[in-house]
Amino acid sequence: MEQQHALYSTVRDQLLPLSAKYPWFVAENLGAKEDGSTDHIFYTLHDPPSKYQCQIPEFRGRHIRGYYHGWVILSDHSQNVTWSLWNPITSKTIDFPTLILKDGDSESIGQCCLSAPPDDPSSILLLTRTNKPTFVFFRLVSKRKKLRWIEMSYASQLKRITGEDGLMIYSLACCNGKIYALNYDGSFDCFVIQLDMEIKEKEVLIRLSLLGMIPSPNFSSCTQSCYFLKGSCTELFYIMVGFNEGTITQVCIFKLDMSSVKLEQRERYKDLDMSNTTWEEVKIDDVITNEEMWEELADLKDAIFYVDLARVHTVYYRPAVASELGGYIHIRDKKGKILYSYHVKDNTISLSSMPSLVLPTSNVSVWECRLEDDHGISTCTVDSKRKDDEIAVRSSTDYEAEFDELWLLSLPYDNLEMIMGLCVGVEYMNFRATCKHCHLAAPSIKWRDESALMRMQTYSLISPWLMVVHEDQDMITFTDPLLGDTYFMKNLHVSPTNKNIYCSRFGWLLFRSNHFHCLVFFNPFTGDLRKLPIADKFIMSACFSAPPTSPDCMVIGFSSEDVYIHFVAQEQSWRKLGVGPYSIRFPTFIGRDLYALHDEGELISFKNLGEDAYSETLVEAKAPRSCCKSLDDYYLMTRDQHLLLVIVSKFGERVEVFKQIDSKQEWEKIDSLGNYMIYICEQTCLCLEAKTPEMENKIYFPLLHFKNRKIVFYSLETCMYHTFNGENIQPDLKDFFGTTYQLFPHGWIEPSWY
Repeated sequence: MEQQHALYSTVRDQLLPLSAKYPWFVAENLGAKEDGSTDHIFYTLHDPPSKYQCQIPEFRGRHIRGYYHGWVILSDHSQNVTWSLWNPITSKTIDFPTLILKDGDSESIGQCCLSAPPDDPSSILLLTRTNKPTFVFFRLVSKRKKLRWIEMSYASQLKRITGEDGLMIYSLACCNGKIYALNYDGSFDCFVIQLDMEIKEKEVLIRLSLLGMIPSPNFSSCTQSCYFLKGSCTELFYIMVGFNEGTITQVCIFKLDMSSVKLEQRERYKDLDMSNTTWEEVKIDDVITNEEMWEELADLKDAIFYVDLARVHTVYYRPAVASELGGYIHIRDKKGKILYSYHVKDNTISLSSMPSLVLPTSNVSVWECRLEDDHGISTCTVDSKRKDDEIAVRSSTDYEAEFDELWLLSLPYDNLEMIMGLCVGVEYMNFRATCKHCHLAAPSIKWRDESALMRMQTYSLISPWLMVVHEDQDMITFTDPLLGDTYFMKNLHVSPTNKNIYCSRFGWLLFRSNHFHCLVFFNPFTGDLRKLPIADKFIMSACFSAPPTSPDCMVIGFSSEDVYIHFVAQEQSWRKLGVGPYSIRFPTFIGRDLYALHDEGELISFKNLGEDAYSETLVEAKAPRSCCKSLDDYYLMTRDQHLLLVIVSKFGERVEVFKQIDSKQEWEKIDSLGNYMIYICEQTCLCLEAKTPEMENKIYFPLLHFKNRKIVFYSLETCMYHTFNGENIQPDLKDFFGTTYQLFPHGWIEPSWY
């Protein structure tokens, strides 16, 4: 049962129970009371069940729209016609006159920004509109007798800069005494616009100038993307969030030091002919792309960001929180129900649902006001360095071995060496980390050492491993789903990048190499690399029927226009089948027959590939109707020469397995896999006979439990998600909330040492 605590009843009470080292979120419990005296809910990811519920008089009936210069910007819930500033330290409130626009559309007010503290003569409350290129602003200090809201068009200025009509700016950010915003031209380019305020006695002039282009990372795998600016002191942050079918699949963050950018920028443009042009009039066509001025952040350390897609795309920032909670960009989805927590250093996303008391319509923000700190000390553990070409496993005892001065086993050294010689894999590494005596008796194992390979071949036959390609570290990790330990391989000469893994079978990867500009086979366990011929069209997806060492290995590739076939041991080029373009997923072989899933889960087939009697069938069986209420994902695989179809709802609320009935070309639902197990990922699905009883009748996902970091599987017996604790099963989750998924290239692979 969720805990609720009364925090305080008046604004003058201090937030003593709240610690500054934890990122506190505040949400309005809208709809609770019609009179506007709604409660506000404070909660933290540090202790999700605990929530502090309070009433803040200044917040009644109002949204938190932002924090600037120690002041909270508030607007009314309904029409955005009443605006105010509130200082949580002094309890001072500044109320603005009612905002009345000429067109009466106050709901079109988008984002806001306070240019300077309210007592500064240059202080401006600046608002944008979502439906027209105008600013709405209010000058806080003026010699005018009657202060009023002013609306000003920036359309002509923006056209002069961009050369395009109908563009607008958004995502206001205050940084280094200036205001910045984004402009997106609707194609591929996004620009940072600087807003300069010229304050005169009775008027305010806002001049737009071009700061430069923003970075353009490869977001080709995303069907939609959003862009955000956030300023803090002299640092300007730029965040990109990419989506595919409504799910976040890519996140990038960059930083720009604004204290030095002007000098560097002017140096860049010194060769431009600007004899008749002011600096503010530089156009996009004149700009030298300054993407290299931005620094892509690989680690946020103790900082966090919060992006709210449900409420006018606001961004909040905390530069320092508890170390165990830092390093994240928290993103609330457009429907306001789901929180995606992106860890920058690990390049992973954790799923969680918003607290039950927080309604989807509620405005949620990070509490950026000053809090009473409890001065708690948090520590973090850093992985020890690993030598090249060496197998290692992460274990908590690894970090304790150097501090342990006791011999836990009172055995002669020779006997201990003999025992260690019989250990393998995780068993070997855990034994080695027990104490210094064991550490000396068990030297580090080279990955390709012949005797070690013999032992690893036997050990690794229990299950496929989850492989993750860490592009930024030139490293591949392998995680054992049964024991949960992770192995590392470093300094790879060839490594999959940019999500271009096509298929994984028989211990081999098939992927497109950016280095060789062609498809390659790669065995990460032996280092064997085999290049395939260059096709005359770009191969978008591919699969293979047997290991490339086999004389029967056949590769099928799909371009946007055709289907290609290549026999590895027989031909030097690709054969074009001339059967037309297909959008396919999860191609799988049964003999020389290829089956794949079409757009919405329909089964298509290619019979007798490589023979004169070749044939293709567009729709062999329609996808069965699922009981899932949300969007479904379809996965195809084979079991004993029969096709299986797994349907998983978007967030894993329901999992269903179907078997094809050949005679009727229909799908039949099954409730058990028997002694088989299924491994699901985006590129390849495997169905294998379980080597141990505890692994059978389960579906393994490329997900980690958020707390214990173990691989998550679905049991068809319990209809729930679990993790292994040794060989014991831990009952846990009903869906994917509470799990973490990888954004690095990843997939399941069967270890093969030859």
